[in-house]
Amino acid sequence: MSLEHQQSFFKLESYFSNGISILEREFENGSIAYIDGIDEAKFNGFLQRQAHQNYEQLISDLKNFFKENAVPNWVYAVPNHIETPELQKALANHRLVFDESSTAMHLNLESIKNIETSPSVPLIIQSADTDKDGWFQVLKSGFGGTEITTNQYRKALDRAQSRNVNIQHFLGSQDGQPVSAITLTYLNDTVRIDNVATHETYQRLGYGSQMVQFAINLVKAKGFNHCFLDASSDGLNVYQKFGFEKLFTYSIYLF
Repeated sequence: MSLEHQQSFFKLESYFSNGISILEREFENGSIAYIDGIDEAKFNGFLQRQAHQNYEQLISDLKNFFKENAVPNWVYAVPNHIETPELQKALANHRLVFDESSTAMHLNLESIKNIETSPSVPLIIQSADTDKDGWFQVLKSGFGGTEITTNQYRKALDRAQSRNVNIQHFLGSQDGQPVSAITLTYLNDTVRIDNVATHETYQRLGYGSQMVQFAINLVKAKGFNHCFLDASSDGLNVYQKFGFEKLFTYSIYLF
């Protein structure tokens, strides 16, 4: 694992998270807690960056932070290479339970060629920045959620735009119907991929892969050198086919 690539991943993650959040609190060693104003636990949490001295105190402080801000459910994400028995004991003592794993990934854009695709039914992919209704329709269908949480996420992305965070959203459509979505966040010579979703009607037909292929070709043409993303277990093999390599795995605990 490259320490430089890990730090770039963290910088992009913080850039995106800080952009959409309504409240943040920084802890020692660059670890950060954030609240996004969205009624889903995964949008409110703590990102551990380095080892901490007193995990019992840290988690007590986190519980107070979220309680004071009326957030009943949140997540604790820790890279596996700094997860210790002491941390696991403190998490269990405070009733945080393991929820899932995700994998931080990196692609060196300088070392790959443009990816050529010949899908049987190609998508028409366009910017969704000025009209996100179809884009949000895809996210709601692909990821679940409610009208309330979808509108809350819309407000979060509006916050990022008002803060001049360099984000672009793209929508893939077919015969005028919204099919697949993706988000790109740019920082220096790096880019992060988020919100890769496909409408439930069109899933498992390769449309998500088309969006990723489009994104890689786009950012390579723009001169970016490194691409990062956080992959679920379901998407891990797909991203590896594009040349993404594992940086580390997050263990995610739910309160």
